[in-house]
Amino acid sequence: MTAKLLIGAALLAAAAPAYAEAWDFVLVNKTGKTVKAVELSSAGQGAWVSEEVMEERENKPVRPGESHTVHFDKKECTLDVRLTFSDDVQAVFSKFNACDNAFGEFSFKGELPVVKGS
Repeated sequence: MTAKLLIGAALLAAAAPAYAEAWDFVLVNKTGKTVKAVELSSAGQGAWVSEEVMEERENKPVRPGESHTVHFDKKECTLDVRLTFSDDVQAVFSKFNACDNAFGEFSFKGELPVVKGS
């Protein structure tokens, strides 16, 4: 009887859908450009699954020096963040750990995208 209960519990656990947790981090724009869209992917995957488009009506564009709270489903902690700027140029900021850092300062070192977490 105990074996049947354990097997039943294991089957139920396996059948339960995997729900991601809702998380967020604060993007601090130190790029010198206005951000109009934010996309996220698991680090190194290039599968942009989450997108926030900043429009004048709802999510306002993130101007230089401003910040924006980015919401995402926590499936992975280490993310690549792709920013689209008002001039339609995109930059990928690699390997930002959104679980360990509540804030990410996004900037450029020369032309190289750099993110510093805190």
